[in-house]
Amino acid sequence: MEIFTNNKINKETSRLIYAWLFFAVSTLIFAGIFAFLLAMSRTPFIQGILPVKDYLHTALVTHVVLSVVIWFLAFEGVLWILTGTIFSKGDLFSIPLSWVGFFLSSGGTIIIIVSGIRAWGEPLLANYIPVLTHPAFYTGLIMFASGIFLTIANTLLSVYKNATNDKNENLPLITFIMCITGLVVLIALSCFLLAYLFLPSDLNINTYFEKLFWGGGHILQFSNTFGMICAWILLSQIILNKSPMPDRPAKLFLLISFGFTLPAPLFYFSFDVIGMELRDWFTRLMQFGMGPPAGAFAIAVIIAIKSFKDEIRKLPWDKPGFSALIFSIILFSTGGILSLMIRGIDVKIPSHYHGVIGGVTLSFMGLSYYILPLLNRNIPDTRMAKIQPYLYGIGQMLFILGMFWAGTHGVPRKTYGEAQKLDDFVKLAGMGIMGFGGLIAILGGATFVLNILIPLLKRTKT
Repeated sequence: MEIFTNNKINKETSRLIYAWLFFAVSTLIFAGIFAFLLAMSRTPFIQGILPVKDYLHTALVTHVVLSVVIWFLAFEGVLWILTGTIFSKGDLFSIPLSWVGFFLSSGGTIIIIVSGIRAWGEPLLANYIPVLTHPAFYTGLIMFASGIFLTIANTLLSVYKNATNDKNENLPLITFIMCITGLVVLIALSCFLLAYLFLPSDLNINTYFEKLFWGGGHILQFSNTFGMICAWILLSQIILNKSPMPDRPAKLFLLISFGFTLPAPLFYFSFDVIGMELRDWFTRLMQFGMGPPAGAFAIAVIIAIKSFKDEIRKLPWDKPGFSALIFSIILFSTGGILSLMIRGIDVKIPSHYHGVIGGVTLSFMGLSYYILPLLNRNIPDTRMAKIQPYLYGIGQMLFILGMFWAGTHGVPRKTYGEAQKLDDFVKLAGMGIMGFGGLIAILGGATFVLNILIPLLKRTKT
């Protein structure tokens, strides 16, 4: 794809891309460690021998924050640096501002990891962003969010400057996607701030954090979806040599979805911040605003793949970008379908969102292999690079289907060990499949980390 292969980047931009990619992938090391503890704590026959039962909720908090918040936004940090340079055909507005954003985000993440390892504070399993009730953890979150804010602001200023210099009124599709992705994150941050300002100080601490992160957490899922769509388009252009959808309809779909996020801050002025109306409205925004555009792009990619097959008669299943693209679409679609069958409070809920976030993760994994050449690093041409998306994709699929099957028989969510009451065959089988799939997915994640970090640590030119 020309946007990657025929572009040279200056030394400072290369360093920034390197730093954000290294940071993003490194967070998966710790997310994987905590995920292993969690998967084993719910797996029959193993759950009873773990010596860390009291630590599991702390592990869950840290795993979720690292894998669902920091990994996604850190990888989008890579895409935002690319947006301000290669994608918009220019230079960054401010290199120092970029580095300040990076060091704030990475420094905050280190504090969060240390808080999780040391088990500081009590774990609160609030939706979207669970927390440890300790000043260090809060400081880490604020630092990370501040760094992301500065990175987005610098990207938007860079795109504006480059578009003005180029005198081109039409933004390229990838630039357009990452700009609205940044705007969505800013809207989410404004929701967190408004919730903080409007919430009563004497609220129960569990309710407080649930309400604090509920609205903005829903909006962040739009940014994750837009980032995934960006990766789908880039992978299609790289592997299939074509964009899955023309620019105009693609921008229209994205604008419609983006429009659902715009009223979000106004909800805090229209509804009681602790009432059910506010909660329900944010749920509706995500239900109606996020799925249709993602579905449209998934169908467009599938049509492009069929057209590609008709031309060359053989699909490149040995390329990690292609297999990651396919499994990303399958996982995201499965997660969306499972959401339609959720009734009650059980493990069907996490099976749904693990499918969706697994789809986002695989799209970012697949794209990472093709960012390496920009940094004068070799794409790993090994068997492990070829099978890595299969390991993660198949493992994650077993994980979510096993969990969903167990959920149909009432296994409760956010419970571990004996509290799960695995007292019949379906519950045991479902959670056993979940544990087995979790191990395979973790192996796939670990393989990805090695496939990317080893080339980054080697000074081997492409």
